[in-house]
Amino acid sequence: MSAADQHIDLEYFLKKVPLFSSIPDSQISEIASCFHFLEVKKDSIVFRQGDLSDSMYIIRTGAVSIYSEKNQAQSFQAELRRGDFFGEMALLSDLPRNADAKVTLDATLFYLKKEDFETLLSKNKHIGLFLSRLYARRLSSGYENKAIREKSTFYTISATDPDLGLSHFLYSMSYHISTESNKKVLVVEPHLELESIMQKFGLGIIPCPDERLFDLLPEDTYKTGDFKWFHHPAGFRVLQVNTGFNEKLVPVLPLLMESFKYRYDIVVFSLSHHFGNLEQQAVRLCDKNLFLINNTKTALQDVKHKLNRLEEKAGLGLDRVRVGVSHLCGSHGIAREQLKKDLNLSETPQIWVDRSDKALNDQIDTQKRFPIKGARAVAREIAGVRIGLALGAGAARGWSHIGVLKVLEDQGIHIDMIAGTSMGALVGAIFAAHGSVDHLRKNTIDLLLTRAQARKQIFDYTLPFRGLLRGKKAMNLVANAIDHADFMDLLIPTFLVGVDIIKGEEVLFETGDVAKAVRSSLSLPAVFAPFKYRGRWMVDGGLLNPVPVNILEQKGADKVIAVCVENHRSTPEQISKSLGIMGVISRTISIVHGRATSGFAQKSDIVIYPDVQGFAWDDFHKGELLMQRGITACEQVIEEIKTLVQ
Repeated sequence: MSAADQHIDLEYFLKKVPLFSSIPDSQISEIASCFHFLEVKKDSIVFRQGDLSDSMYIIRTGAVSIYSEKNQAQSFQAELRRGDFFGEMALLSDLPRNADAKVTLDATLFYLKKEDFETLLSKNKHIGLFLSRLYARRLSSGYENKAIREKSTFYTISATDPDLGLSHFLYSMSYHISTESNKKVLVVEPHLELESIMQKFGLGIIPCPDERLFDLLPEDTYKTGDFKWFHHPAGFRVLQVNTGFNEKLVPVLPLLMESFKYRYDIVVFSLSHHFGNLEQQAVRLCDKNLFLINNTKTALQDVKHKLNRLEEKAGLGLDRVRVGVSHLCGSHGIAREQLKKDLNLSETPQIWVDRSDKALNDQIDTQKRFPIKGARAVAREIAGVRIGLALGAGAARGWSHIGVLKVLEDQGIHIDMIAGTSMGALVGAIFAAHGSVDHLRKNTIDLLLTRAQARKQIFDYTLPFRGLLRGKKAMNLVANAIDHADFMDLLIPTFLVGVDIIKGEEVLFETGDVAKAVRSSLSLPAVFAPFKYRGRWMVDGGLLNPVPVNILEQKGADKVIAVCVENHRSTPEQISKSLGIMGVISRTISIVHGRATSGFAQKSDIVIYPDVQGFAWDDFHKGELLMQRGITACEQVIEEIKTLVQ
């Protein structure tokens, strides 16, 4: 293959690699020009544990296995195939390789040198966000070595203005981290001094819990009275630094952080709206920086200026600065999608502080509300306890998803994000709009109690040039159930999968009209006519990704529950000798989806297989029975799920 052909091939390939999926096509060509090509034979070593880190790799063809060595014994970590990348974590940490990479099937690799990788990160925030989430997922699943997994994480939190509810957000977040995980949390307050304010947040003053925390500090740099300690019944602690000591803390801050990292899992420096020497030092040293902004038009230029200063001081790294919005100031704000564009953010910012009595009165929000939002949503991300639910394809059999959701709701299992394909997209989107199984049921299976009702609500026959059904009725059913919502209106972050039938590639929907995205995802060939949306002819996402676990992994879920209605463990169904058109379609769905589901289970923490044998693709009127199958299947593993979320 010539160099020009390699470049064209790489451009096409990179567009399909999840790491680069959010980058505009116009930038892909420039990125492709930075890569180098390498052919490696089976059993060759790409790099060894302890080697210096100089490149990251993407697999074009073949397979690579990752091994770590401890006590002179090799331990298998992962097998990587087409589209997977490796070696980037060592570049980011600037540490030697912590594993061997061995080619197990003749491979062609594209690799990127360290300096080019750093340039790529600095220009494309989406890549930093994706890697940050993937890294967290790998660490929680034991991909990296134990020493790295036990490393503390340091955060700063700051705001553009003093009246955005930062303290309410900070202490609510700390409360939820402490109560939803075993992590030890410390908040460092260089600015808040009044004990009465601390009492409003439920914090009581305590003696220094461990004098050894200051062992590394030179004795002439501090006095015992320079620090005050507070404790919250939830378990987190607050270290308050007296005014006047702030400047003395600047040169010794790394020493203090060195002591913290052996005693706390998460340390948060509250910088308020200040950005002096101490704040700049903290931003430079911490792993991540949370930034709470005022989103009114009059404040936009000030927000841009302060964000630029923060990013400049934070420097290059994985998703170093995260932005959230406060709705405490101003009655008319800029839409979050517009904020993303105007501020060049890696993703649409969440609403971290909304108008509430607790926020306005400086009190901790301790309620475990569902759907999850605000401080609790950020806390679960930081704590690494976010639960993703992948709902698979399967036509009418997908009503069993409702039964699974019913058990999770009854047991108080809160879902942080949903990914759905085909019928899983329909069920997931309607549930995400209201976060209520009762609403979901009333707007789906309760409307389709008989075959006649199902045909009236869903079946809009058309001339079979492209499909049996037009699909407009199904789309309207969804639109009415979700109040014609945009993805931004959904209470639970949701991601839907379709397939571009012309290009033969997977398409992810996470913005825009939800009902049209659902219609795109459930366009099963021969049943529903292909649906033209955003200039693409869309068909059923189940053709390529029937159970979209990988989407949840990309979006940062820490634990994944998958629901598959094509049960690979079941026995073949009885087929009559005279198989009609409906039977042919039903068997086609099962075969296509069943073949494509291979591989998703190993990326899931728990897989639920409702017993849906004997149900046809068009048994939409049997929702009650199918829902019960989902209830039964979920109840069988509910103790495992409880263990997972605890």
